[in-house]
Amino acid sequence: MSQAQNIARLEAYDAPRPSHDLNVRRVRLLSAARACIDADGEQKIRGPLQAVVSAAGVLRDQVTATQAAQLDSIASLAAQSDGMVRDLIDFIRSTAGGITVSRRRIDLKILCERVIDAFQTSHPDRPIVFTSQRHVEGDWDPDAIETLLTKLLLNAVAFGLARPAVKVDLRMFPGAAILDVWSAGPLPDREVPARLFEPFVSGAATIAQPRVGLGLGLYLALEIARAHGGWMDVQSHDTGTTFRASLPCN
Repeated sequence: MSQAQNIARLEAYDAPRPSHDLNVRRVRLLSAARACIDADGEQKIRGPLQAVVSAAGVLRDQVTATQAAQLDSIASLAAQSDGMVRDLIDFIRSTAGGITVSRRRIDLKILCERVIDAFQTSHPDRPIVFTSQRHVEGDWDPDAIETLLTKLLLNAVAFGLARPAVKVDLRMFPGAAILDVWSAGPLPDREVPARLFEPFVSGAATIAQPRVGLGLGLYLALEIARAHGGWMDVQSHDTGTTFRASLPCN
């Protein structure tokens, strides 16, 4: 067969188009995956890693100093892996119908204080200054907001300068609370801002601060804000970077 005949044959070939049924099956698979990852399913997936962290904590008081240091390293790596697994589970949920929230009446100031205190315990070398009105009350999902704030703090620690302190500011406006997390220094990559909230995107890694995680933190924070009917944005200047979350209270 000549080259011209081959070209004519290829031009005449009617390639099959993607079937609508394939898209339907994909949606059904995502829905099935989300249904499988209920509370029990999540525990089955994350349970082994959590057991490793717990066992390492128990054993470290029964061994030598060198072995205790090794157990601490094992526990830290297992906890890091558990965090990435949790993020992947939340990502699957977000792509199969969106993150759902369960609202109840809370004081957001008290919740933020608790999250920041816990974060400071695990990051004692990174000071955090928290400012807020006396009461910031409304209907939010406390677990989801805890995750959102933790993601923003982790991002500030990972990509902000060590000094001055990270600043968290909470204010109540008619119908919504505004949560700002500021860290010193500009974003490490000027090309990133437009894509920061996309899944599996993270700032540039450095030798001092290697890339950790899957690049889902800010994406999940945004999805939590959206699940509350809110939004997120970022503003970066030479002196500092602010991530702002708007959280409608009902």
